[in-house]
Amino acid sequence: MKKLIFTLMLLVFTAGTCFADGLNISKPGDFVNYKIGTQRGTIAEGIAKNMLGDKAKDQLTTYEKATDVIQALKVGKIQGAIMDEAPAKQFVKNDPEVLTILPEALTVEEYAIGFKQGNKELVDAVNKALAEIKADGSLEAIMLKYKEDPTAAKPEDIDLNKGAEGGKLYVGTESGFPPYDIKVGDGYTGIDIEMCALIAKKLGKELVIIAYPFDSLFMAVNSGKVDMICAGITVNEERKMFTDFSDPYENAAQVAVVLTKDYKAE
Repeated sequence: MKKLIFTLMLLVFTAGTCFADGLNISKPGDFVNYKIGTQRGTIAEGIAKNMLGDKAKDQLTTYEKATDVIQALKVGKIQGAIMDEAPAKQFVKNDPEVLTILPEALTVEEYAIGFKQGNKELVDAVNKALAEIKADGSLEAIMLKYKEDPTAAKPEDIDLNKGAEGGKLYVGTESGFPPYDIKVGDGYTGIDIEMCALIAKKLGKELVIIAYPFDSLFMAVNSGKVDMICAGITVNEERKMFTDFSDPYENAAQVAVVLTKDYKAE
């Protein structure tokens, strides 16, 4: 697996690009001489560590949120960022003269909802609900809405099924991951939030959202603080060792983000 990831990295960086301030990237070896940022605890962090090797301790900086990674890139604390494709596209869409995505994806992945191991009853119920909202088109409509405009809904627009007779469904999320998970005032919006709201309603429960740093989500669900976690979570073999997952609900990828050629870091 590590060999595959590194091979993919080589394919991406041989494409060539330019960082701001004349830092030219023309071959794979160039990139490992620069500072990289990722969100802490994510698949991107593992990719960066694998690529940098022994240099990771000096050249890799991890941040709590994807928004923090992008800000570090814009002010020159790092020269490249690795992150999930959908949020990367949103950041580039917001700052097209500042940010650009390198041409090929680093990995191909799937997102799913995570559960404490052994909670088969809840996993089965969520999978049934997922299948229904896929079949009736409501999940696709949610994705299209937020990918077009992450501000498409306000927290009060989302039906959390408050007061449901079936009790509460506690979901852990990470709130700085547009278009999937977004904190707006005291509430939350995004693909994951609306999807979980639909699932909760089908289960006859009220959705309760609790935000954590991404690297704390697995501990939260495994300790019973929440019933499930949903925050653009990639399924891989390592995570399957300590977490159960729903059926996939989204295809995803990891990409590299850099500054555009003519932008100078603040």
